[in-house]
Amino acid sequence: RKRSMICCCRKIAALLLLFQILPLLAEPVQNQDSLRVKAAAGDAEAAFYLANEYFYGENRPANYTLAAYWFLKAAEKGIPEAQFNYASCLETGRGVKANLPDAFAWYKKAADRNFSPAAFRVAQFYLTGVKDEKGNLLLHPDVKTALRILEKLAGEQYEPAEIELAAMRMGKSGSIQDHDQAFLLLSRITARKTCPPAALRMLADCHFSGYGCPQDRKKAAELLRLAAERGDAEALAKLGFFYEYGQIVKPDKKKALEYYCRAAESGHPMAQFKYAEALAEGDFPGKNLSDAMVWYQKSALGGCPQAFFKLGVLHHDGLGVKADKKRAARLFFQAAKMGYVKAQYNLACLFDDGTVSGKPDKEAAFYWFLQAARGGDVSAQKRVAECYLKGSGVDRSISNAEKWLLTAAKNGDMNARRLLYEIQRSPPGSYF
Repeated sequence: RKRSMICCCRKIAALLLLFQILPLLAEPVQNQDSLRVKAAAGDAEAAFYLANEYFYGENRPANYTLAAYWFLKAAEKGIPEAQFNYASCLETGRGVKANLPDAFAWYKKAADRNFSPAAFRVAQFYLTGVKDEKGNLLLHPDVKTALRILEKLAGEQYEPAEIELAAMRMGKSGSIQDHDQAFLLLSRITARKTCPPAALRMLADCHFSGYGCPQDRKKAAELLRLAAERGDAEALAKLGFFYEYGQIVKPDKKKALEYYCRAAESGHPMAQFKYAEALAEGDFPGKNLSDAMVWYQKSALGGCPQAFFKLGVLHHDGLGVKADKKRAARLFFQAAKMGYVKAQYNLACLFDDGTVSGKPDKEAAFYWFLQAARGGDVSAQKRVAECYLKGSGVDRSISNAEKWLLTAAKNGDMNARRLLYEIQRSPPGSYF
């Protein structure tokens, strides 16, 4: 009994001590997290600021899930910045499951409150359309609506919209009037004390091509250099191209490589490919094919078809890596989907010899030979003709065979010329 009384006294003492300590522990936490208390009490601005702190890891550990939660709370209270940020979370899948239709809806709510960044995103969605997670098109592209929004934003001098609108006006289908408007927009942007380097680079394109102004390639080079000095990756890559091929400036391989290197480090996929090629060819002492592989891979991740193709060649031939023809086929396929004809031809050959699926797939081979042939690959044009002659992957057709042989012959394939001559001199039906 005495022992139980002692235990009881100890428990009471421990509880009293705990009650004394708890206020000391709770007070600092409450003081430090007063923002969370306000947000939990329904303060919309507090919820928005709390979400930002969670998103950027300021004053508390970064947590995208909690950021999205509090952005939503603030968004539901009508704060346009929160609506925009929650839409961005839905678009990118940060803290919530990605959902483009819902993202569009929240961007639109923020745009309806005259929040320019949201209106700009709405315009971009109208340009591309909106698909659900199954790929079904829920919002069809609507260029007219997009243009109306962009023109309104440009009238308010919202810079991203001005640049987007200028880029659209400079497109291949742009009229002389479109080019004039693009030039005026870009001139207005670049006249400001601070302007994005992309605007300088685009104005350089206008002077280079004579869009909205007399053609002045010297002026174009000056503007490109200004954009490059401000870190514009596209401008750096273009200067590399100009120095490589002697356009506007005198050819200078060293300068070309310097610009390609800087553009590559800035994340430009084609410049990364060019830099990788230079590394592979030994233009940088102490660097080798292993170094080049790193940049080929970066370029491919950026969506450069040439990089996918080159990686395919390296894996096919076992250069710098262990030979793996199936991996090569997958890499060729990535480039082929982007319309790169060399990859389409190589992929067709791998389907034809059975590398891809373990046995020849003549139909797939013919399909990719045809894509490459239509893209202007002379070897593919001859192979398409041979497929029609043999009925390989396609129904036999002497007329189609002759058509493709003639195309290949006109493009310089002497074997195609000889085969066409042989067919035309043969008795009817001898090839069937």
